[in-house]
Amino acid sequence: MRQNIRCATLLLGTAILALRGAAVAQSVDCTVQVNYDAVATTYKELLRDFGAEVQDYLSNYNFGGQESTEKIKCTLNIFINSATQDNQYIAQVFIGSQRPIFNTKQNTAVVRLLDDSWEFTYIKDRPINHNTYSFNDLGSFLDFYMLMVLGYDADTYDKLGGKTYFQKAADIASMGASQGQKGWQAAGSGYQRVRLLRELLSAQFEPVRIASYDYHYNGLDSLSLKPQVAYRNIIRALENIGKARTNVDPQNLVIRAFFETKYMEIASTFQNYPDPAIYGRLSAIDPQHQKTYQEYMSKR
Repeated sequence: MRQNIRCATLLLGTAILALRGAAVAQSVDCTVQVNYDAVATTYKELLRDFGAEVQDYLSNYNFGGQESTEKIKCTLNIFINSATQDNQYIAQVFIGSQRPIFNTKQNTAVVRLLDDSWEFTYIKDRPINHNTYSFNDLGSFLDFYMLMVLGYDADTYDKLGGKTYFQKAADIASMGASQGQKGWQAAGSGYQRVRLLRELLSAQFEPVRIASYDYHYNGLDSLSLKPQVAYRNIIRALENIGKARTNVDPQNLVIRAFFETKYMEIASTFQNYPDPAIYGRLSAIDPQHQKTYQEYMSKR
């Protein structure tokens, strides 16, 4: 029996290491949806192929720059709020990504972001071109968020594994800011893409990114085969995020984004945990979603 357990443990470790190696994706499989109900009929006709063009651009470009057979599943929902006669548009954009959980048929959401201040130029039938050294308010925005998606995904497989992608995204943000492009300055309150990126690259938030790795790779990916160890790792990861919160700006975006993405999953994950008091601990770590944790505790 002991030998069988040891073999199973070794196989699990080998399999998860293989998963890590296979899952370093460099490109995306992105579903794009565009809603332009808010604009006049003239602009709806101009935007008719916009979603398909964006999806082709995202799905056919290798943002990581290395060969990879894996693609990250992601979603881009674009809500066009207004348009002008000079091909200028203002939109809100939801960006989401997911990745598989090892040894299951389930996926886990990795990041969910809502950017409500995208201003860009789009001319029908003009191709979206990628240019690493030149800023474009359409293509560079898409590149920025795909690099963010890759960075978040890589962080779930390796400690701080997304650093290279976040740094590439920082180069885009720097070009946008230097050209005075709207939406690329870290000013004011609320969500700001540049502020989120700066936090992700800050040493202050490294414990949060490492905790994301522990939560996903040492937690969710082990849950089906080593539940006790996996639960322990998930709890430790969440508590480390709670500790990190005490040392950062309360208005930070990194921790907020983590829990906005994960709180429903966290609540459901502990439905089979032996100690129902865990929901009290979760409420203390993530008080913004205390109501959800209490609801799940009452279902037990």
